[in-house]
Amino acid sequence: KNKKTSEIAVNFFKKANQERKINIIIGPALESLNSLINKKKKFDLVFIDADKENYINYYNLAKEMIKKGDLIIIDNVLWHGEVADYNNKDKFTNLIREFNKHVKNDKNTEQIILPIGDGFTICRKI
Repeated sequence: KNKKTSEIAVNFFKKANQERKINIIIGPALESLNSLINKKKKFDLVFIDADKENYINYYNLAKEMIKKGDLIIIDNVLWHGEVADYNNKDKFTNLIREFNKHVKNDKNTEQIILPIGDGFTICRKI
């Protein structure tokens, strides 16, 4: 949603000779995702790394944007290891816990958490 960081990203896309394959959308994420869904856009992979308050919303919208067998990858699902410390009642830690539980209970995807960095969940739509 930030024009300046988007310009930095475009420079990296150019260095990788990928700028023709990537379309940046600047705006509120939920509005942008809903717009893509309304345009019936489909993707092979959706990567989620955004405001934690809307992770469940992003995940649910992402499932509408992929076909069976396609992937959703979510960043920060271990939240610096804080999700395992049940004495930690921090707002964001609880949001990530709720999100992880939501994904775990989703019967429409297969999921695995990779404990790399801050943790990634990889979901495959079934």
